[in-house]
Amino acid sequence: MADSRMILPGLDGANPLAFLAALGVLRALDYRARLHDRAAPRLAWADEGCWQPVIHGYPSMDAIVGELLEDKATWQDDPAFLLAYDETGETLLDPRTFTGKFSRDLKPRPAALRKFLDDLGARAVSRKNFTERVELRRSLDTAAAYGSELVQDNNGNTKPTGFHFTAGQQQFLKAIGELQAGVTSAELLEALVGPWLRESTLPNMSWDATNARLYALRAKNPSGDKKTSVAGADWLAFIGLGAMASFPQGTRLETTGIKGGWKDSSFTWAVWECPVNWRVATTICRTLNVKRMTTVERCSRGISAVFSSVISRSDQGGYGSFSPAEVK
Repeated sequence: MADSRMILPGLDGANPLAFLAALGVLRALDYRARLHDRAAPRLAWADEGCWQPVIHGYPSMDAIVGELLEDKATWQDDPAFLLAYDETGETLLDPRTFTGKFSRDLKPRPAALRKFLDDLGARAVSRKNFTERVELRRSLDTAAAYGSELVQDNNGNTKPTGFHFTAGQQQFLKAIGELQAGVTSAELLEALVGPWLRESTLPNMSWDATNARLYALRAKNPSGDKKTSVAGADWLAFIGLGAMASFPQGTRLETTGIKGGWKDSSFTWAVWECPVNWRVATTICRTLNVKRMTTVERCSRGISAVFSSVISRSDQGGYGSFSPAEVK
């Protein structure tokens, strides 16, 4: 099993959604491996006409999909998954039991997010059982990707991650919750193997750079069209965001891989051919400024290709989308 490898042909490394989904696959499988004291899976990328992820350590696609389904079920009660707050943004609530109005976005008041993070940290420190420590580590990594209470938006709320593309009546974690509850094994298989039919009516997180709905490219305004999605890829990409921490830098919020302001930013990422585990993959995503590296520097670090995608945000509400990627 340790020497087995599976290519995931549905995921094109030049698409931000597919790249994040590949990270999500690795993270979910790594989590399962640590819980069951198995060898850690590893991720590499193979040039098959496009850069496709290769998972080392799993013998079949059925085995991968089965593990992903089991992992998906565990998120329902994950502490980081349960961030919810009342209409003021100041009081944390349990979305599983509260019946009044509440929000499941990433924009609570800073004090509420600080309490949420403090509670997560305290729970992690107090856990003595190995399984509980592994579970809380996942929660902490997930919450670190949400945003930072030290940086606020124009309304005084927490500034969310640069991957927050929802706006208006949409709520980030509410949409993710619907994905967690609704994604099927067939939708996971569509994401991993392809082709991407984009027929799911589950929430679309707008991370797919190959499915931009730009008015300039349409005969009519697409804002009224029902958005369909590759729901399995969106779910896996959420898990992959655990590699994309958000942190304050001066008065600005920085998100791993994203540079620029809220309205003029871009996401840059790399693919590599040497199989690496989840922690090394996270290090690559978080620490290497691949855009500035020379070809020699990239080769010496195993970087095979670098892509960059411009992020567009609408003036009405701030809905985000990725442009098709360019090779850098």
